[in-house]
Amino acid sequence: MSCYKTATFQSGATATGNGTAHDARTVNDGQYYDCTFQVTGITTATITWEGTIDGTNWVSILATNLTSGTAAATATANGLYRATVQGLAQVRARISAYTSGTVVVTGVFADM
Repeated sequence: MSCYKTATFQSGATATGNGTAHDARTVNDGQYYDCTFQVTGITTATITWEGTIDGTNWVSILATNLTSGTAAATATANGLYRATVQGLAQVRARISAYTSGTVVVTGVFADM
């Protein structure tokens, strides 16, 4: 039986910022395997995909652009991206650079 969770990481952001971090663990002490992000509203901005184990130290993680198949630690265009989150406590989609746009990042965590 599969388990899914939806999450909002950025909601109409118009500046740089961490957004909302979300738990990559399931409520029954399991672990989500991946998170698929949908990015909309980017005009000129950079999203940096990040994960943490200890809740304090955030590190860039790779997310694969589902259109091109290219994995990168950042995204500068609208689209769908997927990151493996297994072993992480939390993930976030930080806006690390911003010039224009109203950025929305939503996601779906899935446990295989």
